[in-house]
Amino acid sequence: MIYYPTETRAAPLTTIRRERLLPLRGQVLVSAGEVVGAADVVARCLLPGEVRVVDVSRELGVSRGKASRHIRKSVGDTVQKGETLAARGGLVSLLRSGCRAPVDGQVIAVRHGVILIEGATTTFELRAHIAGQVTNVMPHLGVVIAATGALIQGAWGSGGEAEGVLRLVVESHQRPLRARAVDVGCHGTIIVGGWIMDEEVLRKAEEVQVRGIVAGSASAELRPVMESLPFPVMLTEGFGTLPMSQHIFTLLQSNTGREAMLSAETRLRWAGKRPELLIPLRAGEDLSHEDDTPQPLEIGARVRLLRAPHLGAIGQVVSLPPFPQVIDSGIRTLVAEVELEDGETVLAPLANLDLIR
Repeated sequence: MIYYPTETRAAPLTTIRRERLLPLRGQVLVSAGEVVGAADVVARCLLPGEVRVVDVSRELGVSRGKASRHIRKSVGDTVQKGETLAARGGLVSLLRSGCRAPVDGQVIAVRHGVILIEGATTTFELRAHIAGQVTNVMPHLGVVIAATGALIQGAWGSGGEAEGVLRLVVESHQRPLRARAVDVGCHGTIIVGGWIMDEEVLRKAEEVQVRGIVAGSASAELRPVMESLPFPVMLTEGFGTLPMSQHIFTLLQSNTGREAMLSAETRLRWAGKRPELLIPLRAGEDLSHEDDTPQPLEIGARVRLLRAPHLGAIGQVVSLPPFPQVIDSGIRTLVAEVELEDGETVLAPLANLDLIR
């Protein structure tokens, strides 16, 4: 039987290709073949302002039929915040009272005593986020950027994107990230810890203005706090008190001090987008290529166990019994024999394995 498990990428050196797309049609500023830095602006567009509704009849206390005679603006007029839109009576009344614009913008509709104002447009600048080469340009939409480097995918993330120098603040993948380890030296860096201890460390990280946090896990109770932070957070294992995988920690440790790009946005249900950390590196002889094609589970594959009592443990598949086996819970199911990093060999249901590539 061929089985395709869920996958997590944790590659020390691979070719990475990422689309960078505008939210609306706009202008692409780079050409194919151009080399860009992570902070370079590759495209921009204009974002329409918020539409505000001003109910003139209610604010002036007149009927909708009579409101139109008091309105002093027409469709297409530009208005500034606080400017009078409508008023009852003459000049004195105009100066003392009236209906005023809530924002800077343009009048887009006037009907039945109601004025619609579209706020001023803003310019959105799309940054490369990855230091690499533009391989494809999609006119008015965005670009595809290719780079070589380390790629680590997480289980959960929040907070968008950030770039910064990678900084380990713990000595072991099992050590928690504590507030006392986060000091002014962490300012502007992406800090790494085994797992997030408590809310205090998150607030300390916010205080010293880190660029991001990468940790093995955190309590589910901290999720609202992490989602409210002004920087991205990525958990490599998920929620709980799970230490970071030794394999991932070693990979991060070997790249301490390098510039990294953290994208912690997670959209698993619709787009299949997972949080990830990219570390640009020079290509070597052992360069692999990112492959989105699902891979079957095979002997020799590196896997992570997803259920207790070995939740989060990393090991290597040593055999794939062809027939269902009875496991400790008494269930008969297809399993893999996995040799863990500590030398212990266990039988794990195929559904409880995550393939690490």
